[in-house]
Amino acid sequence: MIRRYEQINKSSKALAEEAFKSYTGKKDYKRAIEIYSILATYTCIPEDISTFSKNMLGRLNKKIEENT
Repeated sequence: MIRRYEQINKSSKALAEEAFKSYTGKKDYKRAIEIYSILATYTCIPEDISTFSKNMLGRLNKKIEENT
């Protein structure tokens, strides 16, 4: 069970990093929204990553509203 938690935690961090790179570097907002929405809604994701993802979804929403 501990090994599974560690794998989920490691994968979640990697996905969060990929989403952040998509958001800041590539300006691929669609990809960032897809990843952050998964990380924010799934129950097995660690709470700190889930909270961060929810905050980033809010930022992306503001960014998209500013651009339209």
